[in-house]
Amino acid sequence: MFEQDRLNPDSLFSHLPVAVIIARHRVILNCNIRALKMFRADEAQIIGASFAVLYPEQKDFETAAEHFGPLLSRHADFEDDRLMRRLDGTHFWVTVRGYGFIEDNPYELAAWVFTEAANKEQAVFRDRVSLTARERDVAALLVDGLTSKEAARNLGISPRTVDIHRASLLRKYSVSSTQELIRRIVN
Repeated sequence: MFEQDRLNPDSLFSHLPVAVIIARHRVILNCNIRALKMFRADEAQIIGASFAVLYPEQKDFETAAEHFGPLLSRHADFEDDRLMRRLDGTHFWVTVRGYGFIEDNPYELAAWVFTEAANKEQAVFRDRVSLTARERDVAALLVDGLTSKEAARNLGISPRTVDIHRASLLRKYSVSSTQELIRRIVN
């Protein structure tokens, strides 16, 4: 690559060391290479798509709009930890930061930066439950519908270890069943 090509703003955006998505009215206009890798997508799948494809369910997409809109309109410096969905259907935790460029209509044009929560030593989620990296891994696989055996195989640990993490998650979220746990995590 020639020096002048590396200094091209489009090239710089594409190679930023964080995942960035630019959206207009919650439709993805552009994203960089890191975002494509994070969401396991190619440009044809994501450019022009609604942000809804990145949320576990439609209601999560709608709830996020209510949550982020007021923050974006104030140009507030905020971050939020949430469960997102890759295009291959798997779920994972991210820390998301956003910026709305038009104060009275923040979703008209917004930039979003995503960092995988699993890359942090510790993350405190929306409801202030503190989870270990392994608990986040197990939680994401439970949301994906995997059994203890399947999750164990995926993580390279024993099913009993998965069950120990599941029990810890049940305790931390104050729920008594895996179904309640999944509802609590996704909502």
